Amino acid sequence: MNILKNNQIEQEQKSWQRTMEFLRQENALLKYRLSEMVDNNEENHFLQTAEYFQNELLIKDDMLKKLIDELQKYTEIIKNNNSSSQILPMHNKLRNEITIFQKEYLVLSKDFNEKMLKIFRD
Repeated sequence: MNILKNNQIEQEQKSWQRTMEFLRQENALLKYRLSEMVDNNEENHFLQTAEYFQNELLIKDDMLKKLIDELQKYTEIIKNNNSSSQILPMHNKLRNEITIFQKEYLVLSKDFNEKMLKIFRD
């Protein structure tokens, strides 16, 4: 495979690994914050909101695990195979999945922060 193309693929793959690790840690932090808030607030409306976010964060956990597994498999393929005909389709698929996940996660995180602030402000 072309050296420049190979370098680009490797750099993007490393960037994805850092992104997945950051999102995994961010998801854990949001679950911890939610747990603390539930411990300190037992109002019915808040508990319904907390349950919604707990479910969403668990779904994001599952999606993250799937993406991390796919990224690890992809990393192994890169290490063992120089055929761009196999690597490029996987690369593009991962790029799309990670980009979509990041966008969805940012929306969830923003919604979480706004709703929690509103609940405790009111």
